[in-house]
Amino acid sequence: MSRIDLEELKKAIEKELEKRDMEPHQAEDMAEKVMNLFGYDKAITDNLLSSEERDVFYKLEEFDILTTEEETTNLPSGKKWRIHYWVLNERKIRELLQEEKKEEKKEEDDIYKEIEDTVWERDKG
Repeated sequence: MSRIDLEELKKAIEKELEKRDMEPHQAEDMAEKVMNLFGYDKAITDNLLSSEERDVFYKLEEFDILTTEEETTNLPSGKKWRIHYWVLNERKIRELLQEEKKEEKKEEDDIYKEIEDTVWERDKG
């Protein structure tokens, strides 16, 4: 399966913003921030983020577009060290894109409902 690209992520974010009656124009900026940080990786460490970027990530976590994971390791001193990761939820993003495709297909199908039945009748002449 191919990686999520900027346009796909933008569309998924737009979909979630619209569901919450929020302005979809924010989607492009949010998607660019995410893709600039993730690059070709599926996960990034939380400590790389600025507070502004983290705020965007928390919002996308609410949408289930990003998820978090945690890893614990033991330091030589015996203390535990926790590493927090942000992970692209590719499954959710693809689901949102599929919903959009279904809606587009439904709109295309609805075109025929607008045409009167008489248009389909043949001349018996």
